[in-house]
Amino acid sequence: LDEVQAIFGMHNEPSLPVGTFATRSGAFYANADKFIIRVTGKGAHAAYPEQGVDSIVTASQIIQALQGLTSRSFNALDSLVLSITRIDGGKSWNVLPGGVEFGGTARTHDLQVRAELEQRVRTLVEHFADANDAQATLSWHPGPPVLINDAHWATFSSEVAQQAGYRVQSADLHLLGEDFAFYLQQVPGAFVSIGSASDFGLHHASFTPDEALIAPAADYFARLARQALQHLNARCREAILN
Repeated sequence: LDEVQAIFGMHNEPSLPVGTFATRSGAFYANADKFIIRVTGKGAHAAYPEQGVDSIVTASQIIQALQGLTSRSFNALDSLVLSITRIDGGKSWNVLPGGVEFGGTARTHDLQVRAELEQRVRTLVEHFADANDAQATLSWHPGPPVLINDAHWATFSSEVAQQAGYRVQSADLHLLGEDFAFYLQQVPGAFVSIGSASDFGLHHASFTPDEALIAPAADYFARLARQALQHLNARCREAILN
């Protein structure tokens, strides 16, 4: 990226019709973090649960508390979601397992909220484990940071899209993660959405984007590259003259 002066990227957007374009200035996609929680109890026969430490009950209490954490410990206006996406515990119908592992993702747009959420989750996990005489560990894995579009280039990319025949609209904040955010930390630019009209969303097994979006998108980015270079050249000439 040395000497690169502007950068652009796109994601297809299944919720938008083909021929529709959307972007926004400032924050767009979210901080996308992954976490894994491991609860260790003491295995026992299901007929004698008092002889063990029930890792499933402990894990379920933690999961329920995590869902309340986002709605009761943070401002309702903060864009924040925490989702448990997998759980693994137990192999038999008559044995309390010695351990449970589960995990998921946390999405935010504010760096302070991101840091506070991790700490609150860590405290909650420790306290619920202590209350049940179990042990628990939290592994937090920071993912892509919040994607922040440069205001000038977001407007510029929208104007070029309108010239290219797209129906241009303002994009909503996304709680999806996007690693293009790393590029935008180094170079000013814009990330945009182009409609793909799928009945099923991203990462769904039946996701079926309309491939009619491809040729117009390629034409748009060729046009965007030409006009961005012309714009940068004009800006350089103006700076020299001044």
